[in-house]
Amino acid sequence: MKQQFFKLYLIITVSLIALVLAFGQLYNEFFSEHEPSIQLSVHELTQIAEHKDSRISTLNQNELVLPDSLQTTFENNGIISVVENNQQFVYLKGSNGTIQKVGPITLISQTKTDWFAFFAFYLLLGAMILVFIRPVFRDLSSLQRAAYQFSKKPQRIELDIKPNSSIAPLASTFTHMSERINKFVQLHNDLSRIISHEIRTPLTRMRFALSIADVEPEQSSQIERDIDEIELRLEQYLSFARLEHQQSVFNQDKVDLTKLINCEIAKFDLYKELQFIAKLKIDTAYCEASFMAIAVQNLLINATKYAKHTIQISSEEQAAHYSISITDDGPGLPINADALIEPFKQGEGDKLASGYGLGLYIVHRIASWHGGKISLANSSETGGARITIRWPKSGK
Repeated sequence: MKQQFFKLYLIITVSLIALVLAFGQLYNEFFSEHEPSIQLSVHELTQIAEHKDSRISTLNQNELVLPDSLQTTFENNGIISVVENNQQFVYLKGSNGTIQKVGPITLISQTKTDWFAFFAFYLLLGAMILVFIRPVFRDLSSLQRAAYQFSKKPQRIELDIKPNSSIAPLASTFTHMSERINKFVQLHNDLSRIISHEIRTPLTRMRFALSIADVEPEQSSQIERDIDEIELRLEQYLSFARLEHQQSVFNQDKVDLTKLINCEIAKFDLYKELQFIAKLKIDTAYCEASFMAIAVQNLLINATKYAKHTIQISSEEQAAHYSISITDDGPGLPINADALIEPFKQGEGDKLASGYGLGLYIVHRIASWHGGKISLANSSETGGARITIRWPKSGK
């Protein structure tokens, strides 16, 4: 903020100084009198009047020989001051074609620029600008610090800004906004706890009903795994919510990425009509395992919605990045593909009537936590969607 303050202060000061100087030049050019004149002291004028016979003489035009430049000035202005034998004379052009020679005389020299007053004026101007904008930037700096603290921990912000401050309305709006956001965050946390409780209860009943039901062992085992998966993902999504609001620490470590991806693929064994093709070239990668598993699972869920026969899962390692790509052979992405990253956005056009929903937003957030990004494109090989997560090896 200090840098911005000095930049703005310098811009305003220089602009005003330039404006004042330009105004002075324009005034002299268009408004000041341009009638040629000379300056005489009262004493000198008295001496000329008393000794006019010796100090004023009449000449004919052919008696005055001047250089071309001075002759032009004399013709235009009707007056000229020249120095002859270290004495100063003034020539005046008469109305009847004669020339009056006045002198020798002593003219009053042009007033020298008072540089002290010049600099004092502009220093005073700079001080006035400083007095005007300094309180504004002080309050803006306070608002900036409050906004930074709010980003770290959402809570109601109280700003020590006087009501007569120029940014008092902005500060009031910011305080009101912080109250509403804090309420939404609290509501989100409460809903997370309620959902956690409400989902666990029917899952417990389902597990009990499964234990006494007459179900084939293979189907029973699959349902058990699905219930376990729901409970696991419930915990992970609650952790996701806490991390979204920075209420926990996001830790990355070396992870067996091939094993992680294969585990997520195995959860789709019931999709007998789809073939999952894994082309995994990374053994270990630096990431947060549980959240990367959520990202992969969301991409696989999206792919199963639109794939016709095959889903390809690949992982690659570049010079400074890891990447995971999932490609399907479905109808491809809609025109507004980038908008699908936003929560609750749906696709436009005939290809995808229902869109990708919330899944890609979650993947996008997980990628950003890893310092990476998500990219969406259509595959030239399959014609379907190709979605890639890319994040740096540094883990930052």
